[in-house]
Amino acid sequence: MNRRRKMVMACFMVLALLATLCFGCAEKEEEGKVTIIIGNMTDATGIGAPALEPMTDALHDLVDEINAGLAPGIELPEGVELKVIDYDTKFDPSRFVPGYDRLRERGAQVIISVSNEASETLKDRAARDNVAILGMATSIPMVEPPGWVFAFSAPTQWAVKLMLQWIADQWEAEGKYDTVGKPTIATVYWTDAWGIDNEKGAREYCEVHSDKFDYVGSYAAPVGQLTYSGEVAKTLNVDYVQLAAYGGILPSSFMQQYKAAGGKGVNFDTESQSAYVGYITDFAGWPAFDGKLNVQAWGWWNLTDWPEVKYVKDVLYKYHSKAEADEWVKAGMGYLGGGSMQLFALESVVAAINEVGAENFDGQAYYNTAINYMADWAGAMRGFTPDRRYAVDEMIVLEWDGDAEDLIMISDGWLTIPHE
Repeated sequence: MNRRRKMVMACFMVLALLATLCFGCAEKEEEGKVTIIIGNMTDATGIGAPALEPMTDALHDLVDEINAGLAPGIELPEGVELKVIDYDTKFDPSRFVPGYDRLRERGAQVIISVSNEASETLKDRAARDNVAILGMATSIPMVEPPGWVFAFSAPTQWAVKLMLQWIADQWEAEGKYDTVGKPTIATVYWTDAWGIDNEKGAREYCEVHSDKFDYVGSYAAPVGQLTYSGEVAKTLNVDYVQLAAYGGILPSSFMQQYKAAGGKGVNFDTESQSAYVGYITDFAGWPAFDGKLNVQAWGWWNLTDWPEVKYVKDVLYKYHSKAEADEWVKAGMGYLGGGSMQLFALESVVAAINEVGAENFDGQAYYNTAINYMADWAGAMRGFTPDRRYAVDEMIVLEWDGDAEDLIMISDGWLTIPHE
């Protein structure tokens, strides 16, 4: 080996060693200043983008608020700042692992994951690498058994069971079990992870509570299907129809065809479709969704008597023009729900930084803090324990009001989620 080649190899080995030593460490930009990298695995160009674009905006806006010392109750140590690095998965599962690797290479030791499919895929890898995954959409495999995925929403299988529990309670309160008998229910769903989880939750609940519901059937459709003549015909006369899929395409296209055919069932879902209210109602019209029901964990735009909701809404109008902010409000829950979850997640990150110091912050430090992190959010306790990896245990019920063209809270405050 000649001298020049030896020198090149030596330089390469030194650089490799330095990269290994610095991998995942807090980023030092200048003397006395430390930057904590937060990865964000989002969908900027895939089917989830209409809801996730405002969610990503909310994350960056809230980080700016925290860095400026303006977020209530959140205080970074002096000389420390947060920085978000985004990665677009394009809603393509083949990009989940490369995205995770890329964000780690950039120094992230905590990674926000907007997709439960991505969080499930990365769960074992994150445990191996001691990287905390902060999941925004939640499935049971993410949180059971508890590991390195921390979920900031309820598993959708549990959320749909809460929705059905509330429907049964109202049916009973109105005396309908005695007058008209059990309500009939059907599910129309896409064969994506979200659709499959929701279908399973509804079917299991109705099997356990066969005295409360008559489950007519489940009707699967491939992701992206736009016409539903067969599914519409089978569900025309049910009392309730669950529509379950990522994004707003299934509910908007199905309900337009369903109402045109004279469908009578009340549509319900968990949280997903409230992030696409603007898209859905622009496509099919508010009358198609009048009376629709969904459960929600992080409030709604009109609940401004909740300080947490008011703060996120104020941030939206502070960092964006009124025209753009009005569009995000019309669009649905993306900015508010995503922002609220991410703000709570950022609170837990800052708590860990303050506990160990910025120089010592890493995935393990976050894990150690998060498993005992609990805080009040609008009167509901949110957080984690050594045996619990889902932050949310209570939700509200919203009704879509066609006259008001808004979602109205109709539950009497928070309702505890059933875990059966």
